Amino acid sequence: MNPIEHLWDELERRMKKHQPKNQDQLRQTLQAEWEEIGSDVTEKLVESVRSRLYECYRMKGYPTKY
Repeated sequence: MNPIEHLWDELERRMKKHQPKNQDQLRQTLQAEWEEIGSDVTEKLVESVRSRLYECYRMKGYPTKY
């Protein structure tokens, strides 16, 4: 239900391409990949909030497809 979870999933998918050797490389790679996630991805997630809330309301709090 939480759109931020989808953003974390996207970052995780991107990080699987890398194998940082130390904490500094990990930090740099995370930041670079985070910056590469386009605004279109975040805009889509923000726009999906309304439909997520409506689905929750429609299902009267029961599980949804999200």
